[in-house]
Amino acid sequence: MTPIRDYALIGNCETAALIGPEGGIDWLCLPSFDAPSIFARLLDDEKGGTCTLKPKEPFEVERAYFADSAILQTRFKTKNGIVRLTDFFVIARTGKARFYDFTSLQPTRKLVRLVETEAGGPVEMELRVSARPDYARTAAAWRDSGSDGYAIDKMTLFTNVPLAREGDDLLGQFLLAPREPRYLVFDYAEERRPPTVEQISRWLEITKAFWREWNLFNYYEGPHRKLVRRSAVTLKLLTYAGTGAFVAAPTTSLPEGLGGKLNWDYRYTWLRDTALFIQTLFGLGYSGEARAFLDFAVAKWSEKAKKHESDSDTPTVEVVYPVCNRPIPPETKLDHLAGYGNSRPVRIGNRATEQFQLDNYGHVLQSLFCFRHTGGKIDAQKRKMVRRLTAEATRLWPCEDNGIWEEPDVHKFTYGKVMCWVALQRAIALLGDKEGAIAKAGAAIRDEIMRRGLTNKGGEQNLSARLDQPVIDASSFLAFTTGFLPERVARRTREAIEQELGREPLIYRSEGSEKKEGTFLLCSFWWINHLIREGDLQRAEELLSGIIARVSPLGLLSEEIDPKSGEFLGNFPQAFSHLGLIQSILNLEAAKKHPRLCRSAGSREIPAYGRADDRVKGDHCGPLSSAANRGAFLFPGFEVAGIIR
Repeated sequence: MTPIRDYALIGNCETAALIGPEGGIDWLCLPSFDAPSIFARLLDDEKGGTCTLKPKEPFEVERAYFADSAILQTRFKTKNGIVRLTDFFVIARTGKARFYDFTSLQPTRKLVRLVETEAGGPVEMELRVSARPDYARTAAAWRDSGSDGYAIDKMTLFTNVPLAREGDDLLGQFLLAPREPRYLVFDYAEERRPPTVEQISRWLEITKAFWREWNLFNYYEGPHRKLVRRSAVTLKLLTYAGTGAFVAAPTTSLPEGLGGKLNWDYRYTWLRDTALFIQTLFGLGYSGEARAFLDFAVAKWSEKAKKHESDSDTPTVEVVYPVCNRPIPPETKLDHLAGYGNSRPVRIGNRATEQFQLDNYGHVLQSLFCFRHTGGKIDAQKRKMVRRLTAEATRLWPCEDNGIWEEPDVHKFTYGKVMCWVALQRAIALLGDKEGAIAKAGAAIRDEIMRRGLTNKGGEQNLSARLDQPVIDASSFLAFTTGFLPERVARRTREAIEQELGREPLIYRSEGSEKKEGTFLLCSFWWINHLIREGDLQRAEELLSGIIARVSPLGLLSEEIDPKSGEFLGNFPQAFSHLGLIQSILNLEAAKKHPRLCRSAGSREIPAYGRADDRVKGDHCGPLSSAANRGAFLFPGFEVAGIIR
């Protein structure tokens, strides 16, 4: 079983592959993230299937990405020479794309494995292609397609390595000589032609150029620049170019606790990610990706709103959406797969499609607010969206919901109600409030939370995660960084969470979670940003440094980490974790340059909204983003999905 942290990610903004430290492609779904897998050794060592390419003789391995790209280079050091394996998806912009447009991509649909001698040689190599289509539910019936090609349904393998059949596998043993590169191309385009070595070299140069040019738009130049750029590339790889959506992670069923049942399918897009994704990408300079995702979210909302135009009682916000036109299937267990580390069940589909989560109202309206403050226009369609969501948040905030952790049972979760309050503050900024009705509804939410959501612990008041129940939960961090909670109560709430859930620099997300899962990385970033907001930059930096020390050697993060062993847990790589990492780095650096942004620097309450040009002048804690480093305006001071804005 390969540790999760040892996997590398490559992709083409349609799908992605995970590659192990010895050159095995252990996870690949074609043609899209949410399609059935071709290789799934990640979820079953014996049945899942893989593609291995490595020296026959003993070797040592070194791996790195080529510059700030998604091109993986694995070097095998043997006694006879050094072999370089280059893995990449061909990625290129359309011919009509403007110089700043990196969302209009050609559907090239080719995964390339190029192997060459870098020093010495020749070196004896071995290749095995163990394709197991449809989550290993279908045999790989390879057939000759001519011109050095072997085909199965929807995919052709082109190679200049002589192959032989062994059951459902293709095997090859060959001598890799200097200046005689060998290749494999998994081609799943509509039209497939056998390539030449020269053509593959051109594909590689085109792909290098794409990533080199894309990185020119990353404006961040501060500490941890390399890590920020790697996280940005990872987020780009999780986008689906055809729609502008992005997946929470490219995998399914990697366990939150080894041997446990908390194994979920994350190959979809969660609406709560909108604000965090959009503001992070805008903050780095990638407005194209940010706007594409907002367009996707607006379009999906409009589809449902149109169906229920005359039915004002039906919520128009859904929790999770498919990234492409394939609907999310009902949650299904794949009992024939053993699961990662024998963690069953393996699941496809996601039950969150049937849930109701109040916090989404805050995230969507925050996204539209950010869009406007970065030069976007709130057109008639978006204005209609704001009005409808404002009405829904006003009507539904007293309801029970499934909460941010997607509990199977509904409760009166505090966080969802706080985010409804955020939604109404954003609605006032976007629509105005001449009659005062929106402000009145917001005041009612605040009164209800402060009356029923505070609990006493050790004689001090702190915020509970549920109304009328004393529950410690990391989501309560967010009530301060949204600007909702007074600092005195927020500080006591933080201390209670730290005492109950903290394992510095990591933290569990809720009471009892240490018995069934690892520490939740996004919660650590919430913790860090809470400290930044308080003005405790030294401790925030210590926690951030502790997490950075736990990033994988290739710069990737999973959803969770076991605080004892340091092993990665949960689906990988996790968009939320990389978004949180980037924003924490940006926020900390902005706070160092602008100390007045920290809450402890002044005594006034943070305004619910305001003009964009007075963010740095007051003594309140304003928004933090990389825009501060460039002298631009700062986003208003709300925390949405865990990051100070």
